[in-house]
Amino acid sequence: MSRRPLQRPTSLLAALFGRVGVLLLVIVTVVGLLAFLTAQRRINEIYDGQLIIGANVLRALMSEELKEAPSPGALSELEVDDAALLSPEDRQAFDNYADWRMFRIWRGAKLVMRSDTGPPVTAPPAENGFGEIDGPQDRWRVYTLHVPAKKVTVQIGERSDIRLVLVQGIALGLAVPLLLLVPTAGVLIWLSLSDGLRALRTLIAEIGRRTMRDLSPLSLDAWPRDLHPLVRSINRLFERIDRAVQNERRFVDDAAHQLRTPLAAVKLQAQLIASEADPAERQLMTQQLVESVDRAAAMTDGLLTLARLGAQGSAAGSGDLRDETVAAIADLAPLAARRQVELSFDGEGAFPGGDAVLMRLIAANLIENAINHAPEGSEVAVVLSRGEGRLRLSVADRGPGIPPAERARVLERFYRGPGAAANGSGLGLSIVNEAVRLLAGRLELRDREDGDPGLWVVVDLPARKVEAA
Repeated sequence: MSRRPLQRPTSLLAALFGRVGVLLLVIVTVVGLLAFLTAQRRINEIYDGQLIIGANVLRALMSEELKEAPSPGALSELEVDDAALLSPEDRQAFDNYADWRMFRIWRGAKLVMRSDTGPPVTAPPAENGFGEIDGPQDRWRVYTLHVPAKKVTVQIGERSDIRLVLVQGIALGLAVPLLLLVPTAGVLIWLSLSDGLRALRTLIAEIGRRTMRDLSPLSLDAWPRDLHPLVRSINRLFERIDRAVQNERRFVDDAAHQLRTPLAAVKLQAQLIASEADPAERQLMTQQLVESVDRAAAMTDGLLTLARLGAQGSAAGSGDLRDETVAAIADLAPLAARRQVELSFDGEGAFPGGDAVLMRLIAANLIENAINHAPEGSEVAVVLSRGEGRLRLSVADRGPGIPPAERARVLERFYRGPGAAANGSGLGLSIVNEAVRLLAGRLELRDREDGDPGLWVVVDLPARKVEAA
């Protein structure tokens, strides 16, 4: 069974207007409902108060007529229109209630007067207050007033549907302006959105006209103030893209320059080997060729590593810094043995951290750099420590060290300061610096704490929280 594709809004304006229109309709509906409920409550309060007042007025108007006791055998029910118990003025007052109001008067348990409207006659209620009575066709809300001193009960009521008619009239009076407000507000919203989105469309067109080489920032003065945050974000994006392009361009230029020399040396040495007849000399030249190829391969690996790190937006995965450092030491032990450099390690326990590959890369490059610069018979000390949510890797050697003025530059690609190893590529510390950045760490180059010549490299990395089992 095939599914129909979702219909996308034809434009941002239509989408915004649709959502605002729905919101406006909901608001109007809620306001109308609240107005209806408020009007209904208020009308009930007012008309209940009128029933109370009417009962008391009726009791006062009938006080003289009820002073005389009824004669034996008098009728139990009297209708207003058929009885002359009320004065003309009183009858005129109660004629206004004849259509949709009713009243009854009991003396004791005997009904002595009632209107010709209302539900069928019942016995007087036992308690004062409001109640509901169902008639043959209508429902009535009644109020009962007992006068114990005179043994009189007065009951007055009105049809419930009259109140509903009044509430509906009020609600209709409120609904008409609200309904007229909806299209008026819709037109105003449409015009406002159209005017506001016109600048956005112009901005989109301006960006669309730019070429990939035009990364100059947009001027804020050309756009409304509401678009300034968007324009600033676009300018920051342009700046980051321009910086990345410049870095890649410089990287390619530097790589081409740095690879040109070892490749030329390899070509020259190969030509010399081909023309050399002395076996001993040929063997020596072959060894030099192998070393040149190794240097070119190491530089190529470093360039590829830097390119991969530069493309990596953030670090992922987890590992243990101690495990990665021990593995790096094991890999570099043959190199330390050839250079007659002793490796020492201090770090017990677990050191849970970030990406294992990046941590191995940091440890391997720092230890290899220290081995290459350490004199024969010296020691390279590798120390792990932890504290306050941070992991620290320290690598100290007894080489020539790096002057403080050069420490910022040695982190740049291909830069090799005074005293650099002959077989270095100038990429080791650049790789470490990039990996530390991806792990949200900090890299510092210091003098040795004991005051001896050498370099002390300190890397602080965030520790990974380990949940208790």
